[in-house]
Amino acid sequence: MMRAVVCREYGPPEALRIEEQPALAPAAGEVVVSVRASGLNFTDLLATSGRSQMKVRPPFTPGVEVAGIVKATGAGVTSVREGDRVFGSCFHGGHADEVRFKELEVAPLPAAMNFTAGAAFYIASNTALYSLHRRARLRAGETLLVLGAGSGVGLAAIDIGKALGAHVTAAASSEPKLALAREHGADLTMRYPTGPLNVDDQKQFCAALRAHTQGAGYAVILDGVGGSYAEPALRALAREGRFVSVGFAAGVPSIPLSVALFRNADIMGIELSSPEEREPGRNRDGVALLMGWIESGRLRPHVTEIYPLEAAAQGLRQLLDRRAAGRIVLSR
Repeated sequence: MMRAVVCREYGPPEALRIEEQPALAPAAGEVVVSVRASGLNFTDLLATSGRSQMKVRPPFTPGVEVAGIVKATGAGVTSVREGDRVFGSCFHGGHADEVRFKELEVAPLPAAMNFTAGAAFYIASNTALYSLHRRARLRAGETLLVLGAGSGVGLAAIDIGKALGAHVTAAASSEPKLALAREHGADLTMRYPTGPLNVDDQKQFCAALRAHTQGAGYAVILDGVGGSYAEPALRALAREGRFVSVGFAAGVPSIPLSVALFRNADIMGIELSSPEEREPGRNRDGVALLMGWIESGRLRPHVTEIYPLEAAAQGLRQLLDRRAAGRIVLSR
């Protein structure tokens, strides 16, 4: 038997329960991992509240990111074997003592990385990497604004932006989050008011953002906040700039496309689920680049809270209330 966090019906984090379930066995091409740590993500909140576009139906176990030890492998698996330390991402099921993966969904965990860091770095770092490197094509010397800089993705974006040679402005809702951003190398920081923002607030926010670039605007904006913050950020974009949406912690935004039109700007949405089926090899190449930056110290996964599995609801509540800075991990 094993323990699992279970969503029996859509609702708030407090509706989740810990249940005993049968231990897992792998089918052909699958790997069962004995989980040592799993990372909490905004994706978990979307799934358990019924707002995920993936439409995961109850009952299910949330959790998309884990690190642990290979317990068993199915027929045909060659890249890992029993006893290997691995990290992996999955559609759901991560907040449990055991998780079943497809072989391509796991990768060896470097000896220098512990399970906590292994469960906290990949989704945030891969999202930031894909957004800035592959889609926005951020170049050395360009200006980058990270909106929601205290989040896991935000901190990873600062690290990756600096690794790519950009000048990074970090915007967040509290001084502790901005302090973390500065630790990760942000060149400038800016605290924005807690929302929702009214029209006057939005104008002031936009003016303050543009002032950080002497009115020129940002070449790239990575937005993990959305809501009433997205439009003033978009208005702070430079001509031919790239606005990248990676989430909407403050709500799904409605923005006028005319703002992008008159700047000849790009608006991009980032969604990374099941990428291996659509773009074989992308995960492998991304992991290699991320690992190189981790080994050189350029990329530093930042875990600020560690809870036991039984406290999953407490950790998700922190995410929902936007009180989390860095990453929150559930340890076994």
